[in-house]
Amino acid sequence: MVKVTIDERDLALAREHPRGTERRTLLPYREALNDVAAYARLGERDRDVIVRWAEVRRRLAETHELDHDPANLADPLLPYARLRAHVVAGECRAAGRSTCDDPGGDLVAAVRAIRG
Repeated sequence: MVKVTIDERDLALAREHPRGTERRTLLPYREALNDVAAYARLGERDRDVIVRWAEVRRRLAETHELDHDPANLADPLLPYARLRAHVVAGECRAAGRSTCDDPGGDLVAAVRAIRG
């Protein structure tokens, strides 16, 4: 079961400090974010941290158009689409499946469906 909650305070903090928040949240998972197999080996609680941040990023991209800026070479934000694809692939592998559909939209709901 996905145990992820996101409230307005989380979104406000991420809006104000997106790069710092992403770095603090995801840095401990650097290896898992570069390797689907490493992601799949993480425990559910650690995967939930990544799923939560990816969902925060989805909401910010939709409501505030906040995403990776390829024109800014100093921009450390991961491209949202790549982060989402990696999460879906990692969850799929963790569930022992070779492929999974990504319906788009709420990533927490998509991961919940993958985990069954």
